Amino acid sequence: MKNNSSVFLFHIFLLLGILISVSSNNWLSCWLGIEINLISFLPIMTDSSSIYSSESMIKYFIIQSMGSSLLFLSIILMNNYFLFVEYIVVFSLMIKIGCPPFHMWFPSVMEGLSWKNCFILSTIQKFTPMILVSYLSMSLMVVFIVMACIWGSIGGLSYSSLRKIIAYSSIYNLGWIIGGINMLMHSWFIYFLIYSLTLSMLCYLFNLNNLNYLNQLFLIYNSFYSWLVMMMLFMSMGGMPPFLGFIPSMFMVYSLVNSEFYMMCMFLLMSALVVLFFYLRVIFTGLMINSLSLKFNFKEQTMLVYLFGMITMFGLFILFFLKLYL
Repeated sequence: MKNNSSVFLFHIFLLLGILISVSSNNWLSCWLGIEINLISFLPIMTDSSSIYSSESMIKYFIIQSMGSSLLFLSIILMNNYFLFVEYIVVFSLMIKIGCPPFHMWFPSVMEGLSWKNCFILSTIQKFTPMILVSYLSMSLMVVFIVMACIWGSIGGLSYSSLRKIIAYSSIYNLGWIIGGINMLMHSWFIYFLIYSLTLSMLCYLFNLNNLNYLNQLFLIYNSFYSWLVMMMLFMSMGGMPPFLGFIPSMFMVYSLVNSEFYMMCMFLLMSALVVLFFYLRVIFTGLMINSLSLKFNFKEQTMLVYLFGMITMFGLFILFFLKLYL
């Protein structure tokens, strides 16, 4: 989509829809905010440089309309004290965020979007449904947490498309975020913020280097610092200490253990090992392919790339101060 005043207006209404839903004191206003958010995001998804953006926009509109219709139906049934109305609300929200078993549309939609829209779809568009999920009973979410961890961790092993890998990574992180709802110190919100920060840096580097597939990822290894920052971000996404992505996982495990959700914590940690295996496999493959061609060249990099490297290593300083003062 062209950069003009209408794009700015759509982004304003995108954020306005989120604010309406988050600040509402009834379900009907929450539904209204979700609809404003949906209608604002559809024009943003259009991209004249991609022939698949229109297809992704139609898919997204159909799925989100189904989820919104189901949510509106549950709001109507609330007034009649229908027995299973909370289950209908949960299903509608899981459809909207692409949580398994309602996740098959999500990688397909991501495949046709630009990297900026991939970031918005994976983070900002999931914020409102996650707030609404936090209003519901935790006992309904255990099955979705386990399925998100299993499908998200295993699904990413099967693809070479970076967009689909990011999509399944987002599904996997949904398991951690939903698992942290109603936990200590709003740990899910901390996890969501740090995940969003890491993903924004990764999407920016993918867009900067015009990367779409794993084999293209290995071509940037002629620049040492781009390779180094990319690999640190991969390890941070995998939750490897001492990088920044490990910090929210540590908080989440602490909260789950304190709340005595031992089985859920075990499933989350086992799936984290599978995801870390995948990211390490990509890193080691790149090292073996281009280990002799790495060149350290500061002049080719922007200051933003240097900032990404410092932010990713910020987890090391957090761990140091935690050990120093606790």
